[in-house]
Amino acid sequence: MNQLSQPSILETKNLDIQVPGRTLIKNLNWTVKQGERWCLIGRNGAGKSTLLRIIAGVQANSSAGEINWLGQALASYQPEAFAKIRAYAEQSPIGGTGLRAIDAVLASQWPWHEEQSDDLQLAMNALALCDVEHLALSQWQKLSGGERQRVALAACFAQNTRALILDEPTSHLDVGHQISLLNTLVKQSESCHQTIIASLHEIGLIGRGFSHALLLLEDGSYLSGTVEEIINPNNLEKSLGHPIVEARTSNGQIIYVAA
Repeated sequence: MNQLSQPSILETKNLDIQVPGRTLIKNLNWTVKQGERWCLIGRNGAGKSTLLRIIAGVQANSSAGEINWLGQALASYQPEAFAKIRAYAEQSPIGGTGLRAIDAVLASQWPWHEEQSDDLQLAMNALALCDVEHLALSQWQKLSGGERQRVALAACFAQNTRALILDEPTSHLDVGHQISLLNTLVKQSESCHQTIIASLHEIGLIGRGFSHALLLLEDGSYLSGTVEEIINPNNLEKSLGHPIVEARTSNGQIIYVAA
């Protein structure tokens, strides 16, 4: 199916994102279509995590604007129905005492418990996808930061939702697992028409499979569009507040680095 004909999965209309004393994002009119892979770029405190929590429905927004998923207002969804549309992984996942990695992934499948008879196999497949199958019976407290991140991502993959909302999914990972994760996200998106929305600090990874970008600027404005349209050193500098240069790897891939 041509990307232009893909249905919209998420729309925000005139959305303001505010914290006490400050507006982080002003008048966000943003459309995300099925199968697109969006990266959110911005300096610390620009509102990336807040925006992700709000569109994921885990934080209420008391400011102006609309958020619609599949043409329906976010606020109108029952929790179980909305959980089948999007999966969300926070920046620093937290697990309970005595919780094992496999327990965290199985717990994430609760919206589907009456429709699936192979939860355990699906959970193990998701752990394998994130290279933590060997840690299935490990206690959460004994996992490293990167291992916890990969288990949290496995919990998202196990849910079989229309969209994945990921807050800095590469932040605790070594470079090998960063690239492996992004390759997996691309495969998921292309094979299942799954939508990806992820905040990102590692600007060198933008070209590793993201199709679109939302750049948050210091004054609350933003730039949005395809990576080809808006990702360049000038726009990245506006967003991040630091000079950025473009480089090219030996295999011809364009990357961006701090000057």
